[in-house]
Amino acid sequence: MYPRLFQFGPVTLPTYGACLALGLVAALFLALHNARRLKIPPEAMWNLSMAMVLSALVGSKLLLILTNLRDFFRFPLLMLSLPITQSPSSLLGGVALAAVVGFIYLRAKKMPLLTTLDALTPAFLLADAFANLGAFASGSNYGLPTAHRWGVTYTSHLAAFWSGTPLGVRLHPTQLYLCAADVLIWVLVLWLLPRQRQTGECIGSGLFLYGLALFSIDFFRGDLSTPLFHGTLSLSQCIAVWMVIVGAMLWLEREAPAVAASSAPALAVIHTSSHSASEPPPQPSPPRPRLHLIEKPSSPAPPNDAHRNRQEK
Repeated sequence: MYPRLFQFGPVTLPTYGACLALGLVAALFLALHNARRLKIPPEAMWNLSMAMVLSALVGSKLLLILTNLRDFFRFPLLMLSLPITQSPSSLLGGVALAAVVGFIYLRAKKMPLLTTLDALTPAFLLADAFANLGAFASGSNYGLPTAHRWGVTYTSHLAAFWSGTPLGVRLHPTQLYLCAADVLIWVLVLWLLPRQRQTGECIGSGLFLYGLALFSIDFFRGDLSTPLFHGTLSLSQCIAVWMVIVGAMLWLEREAPAVAASSAPALAVIHTSSHSASEPPPQPSPPRPRLHLIEKPSSPAPPNDAHRNRQEK
């Protein structure tokens, strides 16, 4: 594959960083488009998206430097440039910081939580699809060895140096597996966005389906370095389980208020009809008599002195 697009002297443009930047730009424009559809102020959505993107980049970069101090002192410019590879630990730190910053901004600006998350769900999936394409090109998040024809073989020494990718071995393209899942879920939530019956269905569907995909694909990953439960599950699989649970709750827990609200008018109609059946209908009041004013004829004006003297003569 091609972990590096080009290099001009000491300046290197990694493929993963370029794909991630392209995906973030596309995700920002998609988030603004969804904000207009859901009646969210575009300025607030732009500020929120930029705050989350910057905090994610800063958080992931800081965690990557702290966990690789020796490499940072050897290659400071390279590690401070665009991301060269996708590290699960640094990615988790960036996402966690972005979530905290986004929640604080939502509360400060009093933006609707579930509606905003519905607008951001397709944008996140689009950005993650581009990031997985970059991870496939750079060799990070590689899979287990396989004998299938669709397996990929890496030969670049940069992939081995940056990501520890095995060279000359046919591997599962787990990056493409997750990219395909991103695209399918992205199409589904875009179709569901204008058709959802209540807020939270898009983010719930995205969390549920993405959690299932992440949990399943991680069984084919070969670069997992944080096994839990005696090597049974990985850290990302534990996070995927919580994503599935939260996604299901966003669908289920809001059904009861919606049903109760919809049944309230029906109960009011039944109560009104039963009350009207027990009591006789009110009789119309008789018409009030109209008063006719009779004008009194006006008396003739008394004659003046000149007219009286003329009659006497």
